[in-house]
Amino acid sequence: MRSIRNVFRSFSLFLNHLFGALLKTVITSIFVGMFVVSIMHYMGVPIPSAIELLRGVSRLANVLS
Repeated sequence: MRSIRNVFRSFSLFLNHLFGALLKTVITSIFVGMFVVSIMHYMGVPIPSAIELLRGVSRLANVLS
């Protein structure tokens, strides 16, 4: 029984670290994206809307699949 608890605890810690790293990655990506978009806007580069970006991503997914 003790070894099952140790395995469960290890797996739980692994998932906590994994989700923590995922959360940090998502937050960092959002801030870097906002920074890049604001710099592009300041420089006068035309920025596509979110709908156009999602449409491009879906087209890319269709091509790659």
